[in-house]
Amino acid sequence: MPSQREQEDSTKEPRPICDIPIRTLDIEKNVLDLSNIATPCRVRLVDCDALIKRDTLRIVEFSEFPDVRYSAISYPWRGVGVDDQFSSHTFAVLGATDADPVGSRALLHACTASLLRGCPYLWLDRLCIMQNDRVDKNWQIRIMHKIYQSCRLCLVLAGGVRRLVRLDEETSWIHRSWTLQEVLAPPTVVVLIDWKLGSGTSMSGGTALAVEEVITGESAIAPLSSVLEACTVGTFSFTPNPLPTNGSAPPSPKPLTVEASIFSAHPTTHTYNDLPFWQPQRKLLAPNVTALAIAMDPALISDPDTRAYAVWQSALMRTSSRPVDMVFSIMGLFGVTLDPGAFDKDDRRGATIALAQAILSAGGSASWLALGCRLEPDRTLSTFPTFPRTSVSGVALVENREHVQEVSELVDPVYPVAEALVPLPKGSLDDMGYFSFSARAVRIRPVRYDFAPSVFEAMDGSHWAVLEHRDQPSAESSEGKETPETDLSAYAVLLGWFNRYYPGTTSATDTDNIRAMLVEEHRPGMFHVRSFFMLHQKERSYVLGWPESRFRVGGPDVADSSSSLHDISRDELVQDYSERDTPWPRVPNSRPIVTVEDAMIRQARWAVPQRTLERLGFEKADQSHA
Repeated sequence: MPSQREQEDSTKEPRPICDIPIRTLDIEKNVLDLSNIATPCRVRLVDCDALIKRDTLRIVEFSEFPDVRYSAISYPWRGVGVDDQFSSHTFAVLGATDADPVGSRALLHACTASLLRGCPYLWLDRLCIMQNDRVDKNWQIRIMHKIYQSCRLCLVLAGGVRRLVRLDEETSWIHRSWTLQEVLAPPTVVVLIDWKLGSGTSMSGGTALAVEEVITGESAIAPLSSVLEACTVGTFSFTPNPLPTNGSAPPSPKPLTVEASIFSAHPTTHTYNDLPFWQPQRKLLAPNVTALAIAMDPALISDPDTRAYAVWQSALMRTSSRPVDMVFSIMGLFGVTLDPGAFDKDDRRGATIALAQAILSAGGSASWLALGCRLEPDRTLSTFPTFPRTSVSGVALVENREHVQEVSELVDPVYPVAEALVPLPKGSLDDMGYFSFSARAVRIRPVRYDFAPSVFEAMDGSHWAVLEHRDQPSAESSEGKETPETDLSAYAVLLGWFNRYYPGTTSATDTDNIRAMLVEEHRPGMFHVRSFFMLHQKERSYVLGWPESRFRVGGPDVADSSSSLHDISRDELVQDYSERDTPWPRVPNSRPIVTVEDAMIRQARWAVPQRTLERLGFEKADQSHA
């Protein structure tokens, strides 16, 4: 008879719940159904060895959180499409038939990459969560951060789980809400791509990083950091490993400049004056790409405010089928666990307040301030920008007065630097969303001109003059008092110093680094954010002389439960990319002013699409770069 210890150990062993030939599954009649074989609130993993050697989908279930080496997949629920020539086997999962089907070949590549890095198991939400069981789903959401934090490797399948994509194929991965946590929590993150150029090295931040072939002539993995940087500047510098020779030393291959758009945003303005005239160009230094790059940059995230700000900003530019998931998908990154069952699927605002309260209660700062200075503040939670519309696919969009724009078009690729000026404020947040805090501030009044040196222009185009020192009462002095509406005050509240992000360099033209918040009093002692100020570096000493004041900022409207943000179809909206890249100066008989971004754009226009390099082969590619 087994001892008690042996019985306890046996319960920790994984229990196989699925062991079927993968090609018996399909997308119609024989879909994968875990409802009758799995136990809710358990962690499940895919056996990589069984899939590779036996072409069998074997899923095991653990009674406790597994202490085994496993990898986890990050991917968009709906990925890239396929053409008529796509013939690989795919299958669907009960409860997730609205998503793209799972490609058995893509799953094979993922399992092979997992074993290559010493992980015998694989976690994929589609196969490891009971998709039609609400109890299991809510439990899995609560531990999602732990699942990714505990994995040894995260594999990014940017195009989805139906097929792998090349570096020069644009995907929706950067726009999906859950993918943010999925790559910030794990210790190691790589991108699994369709790749026929073999193994080699890529350059990222001056460091050579390995590109490892997974299945010869078909796929490879590259560090996410190098792929992100490549998409930030538009080019992926790849040097293939030397080809074997008969005894003699192999010649050193020349680096290839590969087009990188797997995480890119919409196209930039392109004219026939910009060489090469045949090559369209993606937007470089896109805020949604740079925000994630900042959050992963080891040189920047030593400051917790910098990483937290980048997380909030990155989440702002993403979207999901359920608005509330925009909060659940990042709560673990702040060390917070909210109960998914306590919020309606559309209650993004309520979940945001709960997350912000938890962060402040733990001693954190209001790292969400000034996320998007060109976005209008939310009317009921004005320390946050307007919440974008969410959808199961597409991008995060906001409705302006006359048109709809992508959120990333209105966000600047910046990050706070506390040591350069002041840290972001700390304080408390009440259930109505009012943030109480102290900060350096100066009282201001609206004017119709901007000629005087003490007049500032806000981001909304309004102009404000600083009142004389004798007219500077404390912001809290009017709290609780009856004040005529004409006497309600306005303040410029100092937030801090923000740098613009450029990979591996600092722009000399980045001079408006100081951010201040324009708040107006709508009731005695109660303020709301109206807009923001961007002040020049030379104002540093001046703003440090502003007196400390205490504020209560939120509102100005009261939240109405009937006005929750619902899903919106992409077809209902018409985007307007009215704010494009500023073209280079074309003054006759003068040389254009070339900025850091200009130089990146020029280099990116000569990048070669990956499919072209693969068609030409190594020898011709080397000759063309000689």
